[in-house]
Amino acid sequence: MFKPLTLVSALFALVPAGVFSSIPPPTATVAITAAPPHSATGELFILQSDTNAVALHNPVLVVEGFDISNEMNWPELYELLNQEDLLVDVRNFGRDLIVLNFGDSTADIIANSALTETALKYVNANRADASDKFTAVGASLGGLTLRKALVDLPNHDVDTWVSFDAPHEGANMPLGMQEFFEYFSTINIEQFDQMREFLAILNTPAVRQMLVTHRSNSPDAPAGASAPERQDFVDLMNATAYPTNCRTVAISNGSGYGEKLPFEAGDLIIRWYHFQLFFGPNIDTKVYVLPQSTFTPAPVFSGQFSSAAGGASPKTVSSYHPLSFDNAPGGYRPTFLQVFTNLTYIDGNDILATTNHCFVPTVSALGIPIENLESNLAVNASLTDLSPFDEIHFAPHNERHVEINLHNKRWLMRSVLSDQDSDGDGFDDYQEYLLGTDFNSAESTLTVESVMAVDLNNGEADLSWNTYSNTQYQVYFVTALEDSWQWQETIPPGSAAALNKTYLINTASNAGFFKIVATLIDPVTD
Repeated sequence: MFKPLTLVSALFALVPAGVFSSIPPPTATVAITAAPPHSATGELFILQSDTNAVALHNPVLVVEGFDISNEMNWPELYELLNQEDLLVDVRNFGRDLIVLNFGDSTADIIANSALTETALKYVNANRADASDKFTAVGASLGGLTLRKALVDLPNHDVDTWVSFDAPHEGANMPLGMQEFFEYFSTINIEQFDQMREFLAILNTPAVRQMLVTHRSNSPDAPAGASAPERQDFVDLMNATAYPTNCRTVAISNGSGYGEKLPFEAGDLIIRWYHFQLFFGPNIDTKVYVLPQSTFTPAPVFSGQFSSAAGGASPKTVSSYHPLSFDNAPGGYRPTFLQVFTNLTYIDGNDILATTNHCFVPTVSALGIPIENLESNLAVNASLTDLSPFDEIHFAPHNERHVEINLHNKRWLMRSVLSDQDSDGDGFDDYQEYLLGTDFNSAESTLTVESVMAVDLNNGEADLSWNTYSNTQYQVYFVTALEDSWQWQETIPPGSAAALNKTYLINTASNAGFFKIVATLIDPVTD
């Protein structure tokens, strides 16, 4: 019925399985416990830029997200966070990394927020210099625990908080898939033990607090409603609000251009069909996208399974919701694909209409009210007024949840490196990163303006100069320094290490002066 592998691990795998031999060991591992009345426990993995140092320099605290089976440890977390060599680059710029690994990420989010407070206190108690930069990054659920911890701990000393694809307005697991797991968990066959395991995870405190729709809503709740625990959680987080005494940055893996996933509300996504008159098993199961309506229910799941080993009565579940969560713009998860590829008896009668569903809507990751779920945010001139964050970023196209790529890596690097001039040369560490110069050497300065005298050969002047990355150059000419400079051209940033240019100058003079003005261009403009 199901292939013999751990479906639960596959469903929420964030990094591919592999060999972790190239991962540096942590400098230290520290066990921590939340302050009473909470009893949450966890550990801090510390990886310092200078492993011989005693105290922490320019600390970057990263709080892990939702680890569904609590199996992610240092190797898996490092691989996840080091996509596009993010951690390598951060350490190369003198940042010390501290990763909070929850003992149980499925536990009550408020309890893990208290544990996050303990992590913040640990970092501050072990810093070498309180005047350097402290950055806190929360991935997915970690963005929620940091949000509350930073408010509850006013003297946190964090300079910048980065919320990375965190579900501030809720997360989404298709209701049809939830009903799929519930139906097969009732069938007492060993192959469905995985379904029972996953259903148990759907009922953990953190999941019930995060999901915008949950199959366990009370009988008198509106169709497609969340679990009762979610409203309590929402009320508490709304009362807590957002931190205001640090810079706040939100990053979404979802499209900000209203790009939806390629299916429609109410569509059939999975059909699992198998019929044998005498030998079985006999299966006819369908999973649908949540219908979008204010009053008309339609199927989200229908199940029929029987075999000699056991079965269950046929079941159909209908529901609806005024918002279309499953295909909304947002960071996605490939749950449909992962479930379908673990089914047996698959043939031409079976259907997998699409692979992914929205997990964290774009608006949720940006703290924008959920009623803007399907909006083209990019055309909203007042967009920042809708979000509680100082700075927000979204993807052009929907990406996998907590995927780090070249596009969003630059936002993370700016958040971590900006506003700290480690070498005192007038360029902060982010500018040094853009220039490709040494963040810790006062000699690594950009020559902003250079004037050179030239001889003209038949009106031609040959120039050459070394270039910096992410730097624009404007070229001017004048025959005498007391005259006004005449613009020749603007050269946009490029990849060449040096430029060689020939200019034709219309002048009676056989000599003159060129001025080259360098301007650092930040590629983060959205």
